[in-house]
Parts: sequence; C-alpha cells; structure tokens
Amino acid sequence: MTPENNITIKDIQSVRFTWDRMANVLTSMIIVGLLGLCAVLIYKEPGLESLLTLAIIVVVLGGVFSFTPRGLYVDNDYIVIHRFIGKVVIDKSEITSVKGIDSSMLRHSTRLAGTMQVFGYWGIFRNRKLGKYRLYATNLNRLALIETATKKYVINY
Repeated sequence: MTPENNITIKDIQSVRFTWDRMANVLTSMIIVGLLGLCAVLIYKEPGLESLLTLAIIVVVLGGVFSFTPRGLYVDNDYIVIHRFIGKVVIDKSEITSVKGIDSSMLRHSTRLAGTMQVFGYWGIFRNRKLGKYRLYATNLNRLALIETATKKYVINY
C-alpha cells in the first residue's frame, strides 16, 4: 500500500482494530499447535506435570493476549490505544509530527519487547529507518508514525 505521507493529526480517528490475515493465521496456528501439544502430552503422560505445563501455556498466552491493541480512541486532547489490560495515552499537545508510512518501513526491525504477527503487532522495536519506536497495530494497512519529543509510535489509523 502506498503511504499517505501528508496525513495530519485530524486524519487519525477513533477505530476498533481488526486483525489482518497474517495475524489471524499465525495466532490460530500457535494456539492450536500449543494446545494440541498439551492434549497429546496429557493423553500420553497424564499427571500433575502435564496439567502444570498446560496451565503455564494458558497463562503465557493470556498474558501476551492481554497487551493486544483493541482500538483507538481520539478526542481533542489525547490519542488512546486501548488494550485488554491497560492503555497507552499520547497527549496531542506533545506531538511534533504525524505522517503516513508504508509497512516496508518496519522491515529489518529488532524486537526489544512485544510480538509481531501473533496477537497482532505490538511492542518496542528498533530499526535503522525509524530508530526506536513503539508499535500498536493489528494489521499493517494505513500506518501512521506519530512523533513526540521523547517517543515514536507507529499505529493503525
């Protein structure tokens, strides 16, 4: 998709995020694969260890899922990225620039924390083009780079 470089803060509107095909497929594969592995383990080796393994996997998946961005709320003062647990608030008065970017700008990023494709795209990343940035998206269409004096955010809009 061609980036819309000339967007403004007014172009970023409240929206409920939807996952793209890659996030859906990979998330489904990971969940089915891990739970299938646990089912086989419990069937072949029933006992406390197998149940403990299942519990750990469910807790880890739940923890990762809880940080998945659900949507964007925009008002006159703030851009709020809602997650299942917590939210990220960007004060509009601190924004120094906004521009549309193509998903190719995210290539060759190193993940410092977060996930890419499983439960969406979120976390802290770094690459040569953008430097250190925070990504909150569930699909890689219509991405905006929002910069403040101290942080960079890449979001769906």
